[in-house]
Amino acid sequence: MKRTKRILGNTARTLALPVGLFIVLFILSSAFGTGQFGSLASLKIVAQQTMMGAAIALAMTCNMKNGRWDFSIGMMTVMSSVIGGAIGLALNIGAFGLLIGCILVALIASVLNGLLYITIKVPALVVSIGTMLVYESVILVFNKGSGARISNYNMLLFGRSPYVFILGIAAGVVFYLLYTHTRFGYNTRSLASNQALAVSTGINEKRNTMGCYLLCGLMVGIAGTINLSLSGSVLADAKFNASMSMMFEAFPPVFIGFYLSRYTNLTVGVFVGAFSMKLLTAGMLALGIPAALQNVGIGLFLLVFIAFTTNQEKLREAKDIRGRIAAVTASIAAAGETREKDSVKVSR
Repeated sequence: MKRTKRILGNTARTLALPVGLFIVLFILSSAFGTGQFGSLASLKIVAQQTMMGAAIALAMTCNMKNGRWDFSIGMMTVMSSVIGGAIGLALNIGAFGLLIGCILVALIASVLNGLLYITIKVPALVVSIGTMLVYESVILVFNKGSGARISNYNMLLFGRSPYVFILGIAAGVVFYLLYTHTRFGYNTRSLASNQALAVSTGINEKRNTMGCYLLCGLMVGIAGTINLSLSGSVLADAKFNASMSMMFEAFPPVFIGFYLSRYTNLTVGVFVGAFSMKLLTAGMLALGIPAALQNVGIGLFLLVFIAFTTNQEKLREAKDIRGRIAAVTASIAAAGETREKDSVKVSR
């Protein structure tokens, strides 16, 4: 009975954010909105976009768990779409050729990031900014900066239902198994918890770091495949804004996943966070908020969420203190009433 109650409680806490967001945005869009929000068609689009957002967030998770911020992931996603699309066309084996090409490009880029971080021993943030500029130049030079465009409908299989969900869920399952049920995942969590202690017990930090970057490359390749498959084209002249938007939108799901991991698995938490962010974007679009201001809304949400989760323990302690003060005040008041009654009896 207790276990069932705990499972139901954790499920409710995990789903509270997307359900609450949906209710609030549905009410606001119904009252003030100009577009459709909450219909089955719009929710299906949100779910499809969630698969790519979740893949990018999963790509960032292991490195961010260990304090390695990678700002090049958005550019890697765009580059994997552009160059991987060309490789997929050359392989001529349909959608799986596109998937192989995108994953191959992303793995090479991610390995390069990892090797640079380990070799030159500078912060991962600095390495990622440098490689982001390099990847931007590669996209500009490759194919004369024409980006990627695929007209073969069969190659865009992973942008349609149900295949986009199959690929996205498969990525989540792979991440879950590697992070939760392998030695690599155990070492990653140990290094994140206490790096010095983990290294002293024999964990090879460099090997684990390269494993994190390889897993990052795999997830980025899947995200690049979905990115190209959803629209059929990726424009090179919009690469910087697109990549920064991808990376910026992936931060909240990671933080939400970290927070929800106390109630559910980290992978599930990241998917819930990605769905919540896509839901928020769709809601702002239905409310007529311009695309330029949507990142402001996401940034404010992230700021409020981090502030709340960071200070949650302090808020709980303040609530306990107020409860204890109220209890003491009530007992003092009760004691005063008792003494007053006793004095009245004595006077009589």
